[in-house]
Amino acid sequence: MKSLIFVLSILMLTSTSVFAVDINGNYAVWGVGKKSCFGFNKEINGEDSDKYKHYIKGFLTAYNIFTEKTYSITGSMNENDVLEWLNEYCADNPMSGLETALLSFTFDHYDKRMKASGTAAGR
Repeated sequence: MKSLIFVLSILMLTSTSVFAVDINGNYAVWGVGKKSCFGFNKEINGEDSDKYKHYIKGFLTAYNIFTEKTYSITGSMNENDVLEWLNEYCADNPMSGLETALLSFTFDHYDKRMKASGTAAGR
């Protein structure tokens, strides 16, 4: 819970987007976003990798939609680059949830995001 409060505090300070959470700072996480980083690293290269990839793409697309001045949070990164970043994060934080890993990704890449279609990251 403390980490969620910390994450939400950082979000409020670094982003102009509005996050919808309940009065206690909680929100529902659906699908494989509830899985641990350990589970993500174990399954991402297996038979169930597509469900993780679809979830990640949906999360990042929603982030792009709901974050001001953001065309693509991934900047110039491709899908494999994002998966590699998540693999490394999850190797270091196996007890974190995939949702937390994705939030960390958005914090880490916010300044490097593409702000408009057809522009270099950070413009």
